[in-house]
Amino acid sequence: MAKYKAFNVHDLYPADYVFPWDKFESDPDGYQFTSEDIAYTNAMELEKYELKTPMTPCEKQALRRWVASGHSVREAPPSKYPCAYPSHLSPDFLDVYRIDKELDAATKGMSKEQKLAYLQEHTGCSAETLAERQKREENELLYKQTPEAAREKIRMLQRQLCYIWIFLSQEGLYEDADAFVKNHMDEPTPFENEW
Repeated sequence: MAKYKAFNVHDLYPADYVFPWDKFESDPDGYQFTSEDIAYTNAMELEKYELKTPMTPCEKQALRRWVASGHSVREAPPSKYPCAYPSHLSPDFLDVYRIDKELDAATKGMSKEQKLAYLQEHTGCSAETLAERQKREENELLYKQTPEAAREKIRMLQRQLCYIWIFLSQEGLYEDADAFVKNHMDEPTPFENEW
């Protein structure tokens, strides 16, 4: 029976690898990192990461496979649950691996609908309500039916309105202007018939 070869981080790059410092120092901005450079960097990063990061044997094995396939420990793999990771966070391999395993365990045996509800609750996202979906679809239809010239006019008016409100706010007149608009909102304006 054959035994598995013990893992050695230095097997991840060529045994005779030496970084070409002379080429790098002659043109640091133009230097093109080779696959051997990247493999060496990833291996050294893995070695340091393993020394300071507590991991289970399964996590360590998965991480080593990830790095051996050409990735950094700081690079996140694709997740089965992309909604679980806010866009402002930069999870690394182990973060994604652990959260995916947690979510797998938590949702085991659930139906598709139950899993969706659980994930929405877990991530703080809620499903679009029927009324919200209808409103969005109406807006999309209205947008498609509106000629481009009218859409451009609407954009210009929205932009103008936005800058007027910014100016009023900066001048300390926002509350007065807001009250004025609310009091006169039901009255027609002189240019309404231009449409």
